[in-house]
Amino acid sequence: MNNNNSKTIVWDNIPEWAIFSLEYGIDEELFLPDEDKEMITKFIVENFPNGYTMSVDWESYNEFDTNPAFGKACKTYKVTFCIL
Repeated sequence: MNNNNSKTIVWDNIPEWAIFSLEYGIDEELFLPDEDKEMITKFIVENFPNGYTMSVDWESYNEFDTNPAFGKACKTYKVTFCIL
């Protein structure tokens, strides 16, 4: 998937609760409160305005990360984003 126009960024502190929405979109999320959906949307708009694909490293996680990419302290995962 190497493309001259793409850039790869690795975040090692993506909240576990946000992974589904980051992968499938906010519209598919039925259970998160609006506040959490807004944080995810803000993260996407600020970092990936033109879109992205992502890959989660399920073996690389922090059981209790006090500095997640957004939100309160929680379990986080290492996620690789390929910016379009």
